[in-house]
Amino acid sequence: MVLQFPRLKTLLMTFLFVIGHGPPPVRMIDFETIKTAAFTAVTDGISFDAYDKKDMKQHNFGVTVLVIVENWTRYRLTQQNLNVRDGYSFHVSTDPSTIEPCKREVLVMGNLPSTSSYGTVSWLVSTGDRRFVLMWSALLDNDIYKNWMGLGLTSNKYTDTSWETLYYDTMYYSNSNTTNLAFTRKEFDDDENPVMLSDDQFQPLGVMSTGHEVTVRVAFKPVYDNDLAPEILRELQQASELSN
Repeated sequence: MVLQFPRLKTLLMTFLFVIGHGPPPVRMIDFETIKTAAFTAVTDGISFDAYDKKDMKQHNFGVTVLVIVENWTRYRLTQQNLNVRDGYSFHVSTDPSTIEPCKREVLVMGNLPSTSSYGTVSWLVSTGDRRFVLMWSALLDNDIYKNWMGLGLTSNKYTDTSWETLYYDTMYYSNSNTTNLAFTRKEFDDDENPVMLSDDQFQPLGVMSTGHEVTVRVAFKPVYDNDLAPEILRELQQASELSN
């Protein structure tokens, strides 16, 4: 059976899911307002053009995973490190090694015959002192195994990627943080309520669809207003002026 993705514009319209030095940090305003501003401000990155050119219909995958990551912060997400434990990645030169502020990028994964799709991908936050980690698991046998997603942040000053091949096992099986990685995970079965991780600087959150034709949608969000992408701040300012 050939699995087909819906058009990306349709997927992005569903993205409104429920879910350093300088001036003193400003606490975030309510999430719904931030979400609305981000939906208007965030635009597609270069990987979307590459995805649109791929004819996914020609591949007889049993499992397909589309990962969409939006960067709502003023920090670049760089030095992508992808570890596919099972399955196949459409990793080409136009895949998003960097996710700029106020951009969304896409990764596409599929399974090999009689396999599943699971692994991790991480980015260095351009503050230079930690990494953001995403774990996904979409197994071929949905009667026994459900889809899982995990979100992680390395500790401050820890950017080593040499151990990231172990992150999938940690984030999928372990029930506690490690010395250098804080994480949370969620099983996506009957609902698409978001999974969220929060510390004193960042608050990434995301949702994952069920079944074998999987879409993962993640927003990398800051805790404080002054760490939002400038374009989102402008949208918030314009909305505030219109309401006054």
